[in-house]
Amino acid sequence: MAKKQKQIPFKSYPDLQKLTVIKVNDKGQGIASLDEYEIYLDDVIVGEEVLASIEPPFVNGSKRRPGIIKEYLKKSEKRCDNNAILDVPAVYALGNLKYEETLKVKAQDILNALNKAGVEYQKDLEVVPTDISKVSRFKSIRYFANTADGLINGYYLPHSHNVQNVSSSPMEPQWFSELANTLCAEFTQIGLTAFDEIEKTGSLKSLLLRDTLEGRLCVLVVSRALSDDEKTLYKKVCDSFKVDAIFINVNQNLGNQVIDFKKENMISLTDKPLIDFKLDDFTFKVGPTTFLQVNYEIAQKLYTEAVLHCAKAPHGTALDLCCGVGTMSLCLSKYFSKVIGVEIVEDSIKAANDNALLNKVSNTTFICGDIKDTVALLVKDHDVDAIILDPSRVGAGDEVIKAISKCKQVKLSYIFCSLKALSRDVKTLIEQGFVLEEVKGFDMFPFSSHVETLCTFSKK
Repeated sequence: MAKKQKQIPFKSYPDLQKLTVIKVNDKGQGIASLDEYEIYLDDVIVGEEVLASIEPPFVNGSKRRPGIIKEYLKKSEKRCDNNAILDVPAVYALGNLKYEETLKVKAQDILNALNKAGVEYQKDLEVVPTDISKVSRFKSIRYFANTADGLINGYYLPHSHNVQNVSSSPMEPQWFSELANTLCAEFTQIGLTAFDEIEKTGSLKSLLLRDTLEGRLCVLVVSRALSDDEKTLYKKVCDSFKVDAIFINVNQNLGNQVIDFKKENMISLTDKPLIDFKLDDFTFKVGPTTFLQVNYEIAQKLYTEAVLHCAKAPHGTALDLCCGVGTMSLCLSKYFSKVIGVEIVEDSIKAANDNALLNKVSNTTFICGDIKDTVALLVKDHDVDAIILDPSRVGAGDEVIKAISKCKQVKLSYIFCSLKALSRDVKTLIEQGFVLEEVKGFDMFPFSSHVETLCTFSKK
């Protein structure tokens, strides 16, 4: 039976209230305390003092209610104007902080997650920084919206599907913005409009852009099939920006899924559906649904550390769990006699096999399946020396961890993209006999609240 939530009586605050920010959540909202209420504030930093009007609760009877800042009484010395670096600072949870301060926040977030796992990490915890003076984000999803002056494109503001226009983004390749803005101008001229989630009208949903430094890819996501003239216009604009792989994705779903992964709904307009991507000493083929980290420099550092930790083990058999298109599997192949990659997405497994052939790597095997269904048998049938585990945000979970704990002796590199999963799975790993050796953060997404975390373990 669900626990009944306490109802807080409504209290009116006709006068401005002095508030002190006590914490900031992962959406970048500051939280202050007022009587029995939590007041949510935009564009604040822990320790800042403000005068704010207090609005009605988000939900009747809730203790959570918004505040609107009327005056800053005390601003933090950690505050920074990042307009020259960020496209839309309001979109980033840590967009009002000095960059070095964002790294401290992320390091503390990791330590807090470790504490929840019962681990008191005694070493200095490093978060590897991104060089924010140059482009670091090589994939972008731009959403379309209608205005009185025509189409615009940009990002969703926090807690909404309201699009904040982005005319340019210093963190992305310049051609992303130029192409998106050109499409908006051209589509406006022919009367194409953005899809309206309420009215269920309009056609244009979003635009996925990818630059691998070896090739360019673009996917236009629409709610209906485009006419030949509309396709021709779209391709003409993409061709003018030297896009190598051009797609239209027809996504009639009403949820938050950006792309419809059904093959019949992904339409290629070019003879070249894949582009090259180079990592380490290998070349990979990348398509519209291929998972690839957006920040290549940080990804290289993260993957290198994960692989080198595993390379300290005897060089027999290594597992790459949630291997994607074989990115780290091929890197492991230089150190191990045999590498087995497991991935649930069939297209990724096909790409992983193709990438092994492309790079003349013969000691890798790829299995399509859920790691929950495959790992126990792999551990039973092979003398596994090392494992890389890079699951989705939900993490691996108890079943997988208990399966890999059957290894008598193993090196494990676990890449977490969720600190909630970190707290749960680190605790289970230690309970199953793994020893936590090193923890390091990697700032894949500067100024966001997100951090990739590499935890390395040994089991003897």
